[in-house]
Formats: sequence, structure tokens, C-alpha cells
Amino acid sequence: MNDLEKLDLETLKTAFELIPLKTENEDHKKFLAIVFPGFSKKLFQDDDRDDYTVKHRILNKFACFILNSTKEEIETYLKPFVDNFSNSKEMADFFQEFITVEDRLNKYEEFWAVWNVFYDKIVEICKKQSSHHYTKEILHNYLLAWPYWKEDAKEWHTLKDREKLFFKKVAEDIGHHPSVLYSLSKILNDIGSNFIDDGIIWISNILQKNNQLISEELETNTTYYMENIVRKYIMKNRHKIKKSVQLKNKVIAILNFLVEKGSVTGYLLREDIP
Repeated sequence: MNDLEKLDLETLKTAFELIPLKTENEDHKKFLAIVFPGFSKKLFQDDDRDDYTVKHRILNKFACFILNSTKEEIETYLKPFVDNFSNSKEMADFFQEFITVEDRLNKYEEFWAVWNVFYDKIVEICKKQSSHHYTKEILHNYLLAWPYWKEDAKEWHTLKDREKLFFKKVAEDIGHHPSVLYSLSKILNDIGSNFIDDGIIWISNILQKNNQLISEELETNTTYYMENIVRKYIMKNRHKIKKSVQLKNKVIAILNFLVEKGSVTGYLLREDIP
């Protein structure tokens, strides 16, 4: 069994593909206990010798396997991947594959069990002073600001009311990172559009807590997404904004930020606030 670690990815892929989902076979579990740590190292290496197609097929089967496992098994199986977490394109691909598979399988509890396992690692890469080339891509995928949703997608079966707590925590813990502001603004325009009432508060709190974002270069389309959100919110809640000073201040904080970023839409909306 220990010789498995010496095998190449192509051979390990073939062996792994033979393992059935939800297996209870002890020999299978012994195999997985050795092969998953191997995958966690080999898959995250930027090695041109390993065919991209091979890595993709392994990740696809791995995501299917994990999302068909129990929550207890998920934590065990993912531990080597957490331990070998890397700020790399392969890590971004890892999260992307899980979204793709979850979009098909609809394994709500299992999917969020996976996401929760990696939360601390995501916070860690956001708090490092030196930015990394792939942090942005990892954050986009982890925060579901995926570029491959259908244009008219306004909700997702794996995004329910419970996830408002997840995104509120994200805003509090890593809202200082420009990619978080982009990601939250984007999902509030598409699959998280039902969260817009809470989202306005998340975005406003981020801006009020992280003044440095005013001077930082934002990702492309960040202000565009923010304009769409705040315009939609004001149109729907004009009376509520007029009655609540606290809510008005939250909205004004976003509009002030947009104006500072040169947004004509932000200026016009601010002038029209009741």
C-alpha cells in the first residue's frame, strides 16, 4: 500500500475512479487514507508534466466522492488538502470543481461542510500583507463570485437564508480585501440577489470599517455591481430609507464611496435620496 505514494497521477487517477461513491469497504478506505494525502500534494503542484486533463478528472471525481460522504468523513478526507493548502491556480480550480459538481448534485449540507473546513485558510491568505497572484481567483470561487453562472441566474439551490450568516462573517473577517468587496457585490447582482437587504448592510459596514478601500484600486466592475445594488435597493426601499436615519446613513456611506470613485450614478442617487 505504501508504494502508492510513488505512483504517478495518471495511475492513481485510474485506481481512484474505480472506487465507488459511499464505499464502506475497509480496503477502499485504507487506499483513500494513502491516496488523498498524495493527491493533496501532487494536485497543487504547478508541474507541467502532469496533464491538466488528468488533474481535472481527479478533482471532478474527488468532488463527487466528497459530496457523497458524511460530514464526519468530509473533515477527515479533506484534512490533507487543508494542511497542504496553497495560494495557487490549482487551489482556485479545486473550489471551482466543487461548485460545478454541486450545481449538478445539490448536496447542500455536504457542500457547506466542505466550505467551512477551508474558511480559516481563506481568512489566512487574506490577512497576509503580501498579495499573491492567485488570491483573487481563489476568493472569487470560494465566495461564489464564479464567472460561469448563467446571465439570468438570480438564485442557487445551495444558497439559502442560512448563508446570510456566512457572508456577514466574511464581510466582518476579510472585508478589507478588495476581492471580497468585488465578490459580495457580484453575487448580490446574481445568485445572491435575494440577500440584497442584508447585502447593503454588509457592503456599507465594509466601507465604513475599511477606509483604505477608498484609495485602493478596485477590481474591474466592482463599482458597476455596487451601483446596480444600491440603485435597486433605493428604488425598492425609498420609504423605509426616509423613515430610518440609521438605514439612510448606511446607504449614504455606499453612495459617498461610489462618488469618491468617480461614479456619476452614485452622485445622482445621492442627490435623490429623500
